[in-house]
Amino acid sequence: MDFFSKLFGGKNKTKEQQEALDLLKNVFNQAADEKKKEEEKKQAAPQQQAQPVQERREEAPEGPSGESWGPVMPAEENQYNFNGTYQQYFEKIWNEDFGSYRVEKEAPKYKGVIYNFYGAAGKALVVELLPSSSEAKKLREKCAAAGVPYLRYYYDYDGWWNTRAYVVKRTKKALGL
Repeated sequence: MDFFSKLFGGKNKTKEQQEALDLLKNVFNQAADEKKKEEEKKQAAPQQQAQPVQERREEAPEGPSGESWGPVMPAEENQYNFNGTYQQYFEKIWNEDFGSYRVEKEAPKYKGVIYNFYGAAGKALVVELLPSSSEAKKLREKCAAAGVPYLRYYYDYDGWWNTRAYVVKRTKKALGL
């Protein structure tokens, strides 16, 4: 501790001490700038289309797959081969396949998007589109308490494609169709 006090403290710093202090300040400032740029990239990423992910996933090796998951992108329409954002992809499906419902979009204070489906009897379904890192639970619990069906789709879960058939099937089931 005595060494650092002499190196960085005191009013009578030597030229070398001041240079060392300036060097450390620059290193810390550069690290802070890089961290800030990474955060800005992360915040901008959900707004961008997921085409780069599609290219990487198409090259994945063959392996077992399910209805909407696996290492290789299915040929069926999905959020990654759709020409638009993930939000536009889901909205297109809901407009085309669930046109009898009024769907209202809501932007929560956390990362994600909420869609409320309304039918003749009122709120029929709540759908949340979230990043896979999300730990949001409040809306799901609120819907359960109110007896309103709730669905969650992750828009960035590696190997999960959200194929059209999968989204339609899950949404119909939640709506009781």
